[in-house]
Amino acid sequence: MEEVLVSNNFLFSILFICVFFLTLFLLPRIRQNSLKLKLYDSPNHRSSHTNRIPTLGGIAFYISLMFALFYSQLFEENKNIVVLIFSITITFFIGLKDDLHNLSARKKFLGQIIAVAILMVNSDYRMQSFHGFLGVYELNKFVSVSFSMFLILGLINAYNLIDGIDGMASIVGIVIASSFGFLFYKMDMYYYLAICITLVSTLFAFLRFNFSPRKKIFMGDTGALVVGLVLGMLALKLLSLGINNFSTLEISRKGVPLLMLCILIVPAFDIARVMFIRLNRKSSVFSPDRNHIHHILIDSGLSHKRASVFVGFINIIIIILMFYSIKYFDIITSIMIFLFINLNLIMMFFIMNKNFQTRRTKVRFRNLLFHIMSILYIKKKKKAIKLDKITFNQKLKKIRILFF
Repeated sequence: MEEVLVSNNFLFSILFICVFFLTLFLLPRIRQNSLKLKLYDSPNHRSSHTNRIPTLGGIAFYISLMFALFYSQLFEENKNIVVLIFSITITFFIGLKDDLHNLSARKKFLGQIIAVAILMVNSDYRMQSFHGFLGVYELNKFVSVSFSMFLILGLINAYNLIDGIDGMASIVGIVIASSFGFLFYKMDMYYYLAICITLVSTLFAFLRFNFSPRKKIFMGDTGALVVGLVLGMLALKLLSLGINNFSTLEISRKGVPLLMLCILIVPAFDIARVMFIRLNRKSSVFSPDRNHIHHILIDSGLSHKRASVFVGFINIIIIILMFYSIKYFDIITSIMIFLFINLNLIMMFFIMNKNFQTRRTKVRFRNLLFHIMSILYIKKKKKAIKLDKITFNQKLKKIRILFF
């Protein structure tokens, strides 16, 4: 058994090194050809860069994944590689077409649906039971396919949306893939572990150029959509596993959906927050703005690298905290902890947001606080008087500093 483990570890090390250097070899050549063909991203009012940057880094991702998928057949028993290759390839060409000619949102989404529908052919990539989470057990086939497609399509687009500053999507992708890889490693599922290692290795190599001031390249939709699809596939695979698979992790199967949500907290939190803001303002959910968490962080004075590392660090802390919470506490307590974490994240980014519309919301919120505290003050003093506004503002000076 130990000899097999050592052999596998050696193969995984070789895979990581090969993919890393393959990506390092491909990216500068893709960048050079992109510049020659004038295939680059021109900055606009929402951009976080001022120069024209090539956007086809995702081509290296696709090539590395294809290489790794054929390599990782050594560990696959069910031979699911054909379905996965078809789905990834369709997603790749959708992203490539969008990077080259700017596909409409409708056509791009339709292409994503086709790619994900192909993935749904294989029952290994469908969530067929909640295993008692929130009192839900087996799902019928229609609900299973619909819910699984909704999850993976949501993740593809959520991951694409966080690709707004240098390093953000890469670091978040590394954290997510590493977390999935740890779970697959503990469950001896080496085929999926190999895919996780490929993503981590590719994204690490990509960071070398994404952070470079002179050799910069973006992953573009070509890369973001492919990585989002693969991460979604890995998440669904974990969600589709039975109770016995998680015995080695010593965690309750009921807590696995919550653990998946914590691992994917950055793209999930960002897209939920942005969609809520857009719906609250009665604008289109597809209309671009600067309310994403990476916009808030760089508008607060952080560099791209520091903002990306900060988000990745927060993601790691939440994953570790929730993993041990699910392991040692009941599911209700874990959900309460998760909600408390999200409440703090909402407040943190609300306070940090300097957007004009958000400042108006803060004013309304402060006025509501004034009204509530006035009522409480009157009841406490038992006098029918109004709280002096100057006195109130003095008492809330620290809160006002935080908000503005």
